[in-house]
Amino acid sequence: MRVAITGGTGFIGSHLAELLLAEGHELSCLVLPGEGRRWLEGLPIRFLEGSLLDSRSLGPFLEGADAIVHLAGLTRARSEAEFMAVNADGAVNLVEAARKLGRPPRQVIAMSSLAASGPCGGEGTCLDEDAPLRPLTAYGRSKAALEELVAREAGPIACTFIRAPGVYGPRDPDFLQYFKLVKRGLRLIVGKRSQLSFLYVKTLARAISACLLNPAAYGQAFFVADEGEYDWDQFSALIELALGRRTRRVRVPEWAVRAAALASAAAGPFLRRPPLLTEDKLLEMRQSRWVVSTAKAKRLLGFEPSLSTEDAIAETAAWYREAGWL
Repeated sequence: MRVAITGGTGFIGSHLAELLLAEGHELSCLVLPGEGRRWLEGLPIRFLEGSLLDSRSLGPFLEGADAIVHLAGLTRARSEAEFMAVNADGAVNLVEAARKLGRPPRQVIAMSSLAASGPCGGEGTCLDEDAPLRPLTAYGRSKAALEELVAREAGPIACTFIRAPGVYGPRDPDFLQYFKLVKRGLRLIVGKRSQLSFLYVKTLARAISACLLNPAAYGQAFFVADEGEYDWDQFSALIELALGRRTRRVRVPEWAVRAAALASAAAGPFLRRPPLLTEDKLLEMRQSRWVVSTAKAKRLLGFEPSLSTEDAIAETAAWYREAGWL
């Protein structure tokens, strides 16, 4: 099968590309002009320069593809308009370019987010795919718009959406910060206790592979996550176990986090990348539950995680150490 991947050189995309190559697929990856191949250097992949915002560059990238996996997008931005331009409008450009081909791809699998759905409605509940989309943040609204617009504009191309919670694993720089804190002997407890779903990157890659040209996935959205739910204290405890470190719990009050978010916003114009800690991120942290049901993926795809969260965190810690990141 020929698969065209956007975002293939990134954290999630590189794991997916390695898996699909191992499964015998032919891959094309879209890279920004001047962007390196990063984790995919030396692999037998066709690389084409282009951008989601440059429609003319997308046709050559998609030519001959049986399926598209659309992973590229912004997780940080300086405005809602910036999120929408890349995450929503860029996805529309992609499917419009695909439709113009003499032989369009049969499927597009697009990376959405739990943020598009919003938090759970009440204590002890889990979100499923039938719940209405109620995003709280600019990022979440851009992913909800992606789902709506791609489903509307894809025409004969079958659509599949993956709504992922927080994704961790080897090569990820964001979750690395939690590992570094634990290595320093700190377990931060921020604000009130929130229950969360998490997702190991290799589990996500396997779920995407299970959807490829699978009629059971056509026209569907799926939550994919590790088994179980955790708060940050429990998640950090698993990191502590993986690193063999004893930590000291430090409770950070919400006012301190808010102050840090305001400071990040003030510094934002002077930073190379938009800050990770924002008012929107603080709003997400205030919610008591971000927990999903994976029953639909199990029922329609027969998909289940192959690693427990404990083992996945241990594998991630080992990679960070071997790579010299810890």
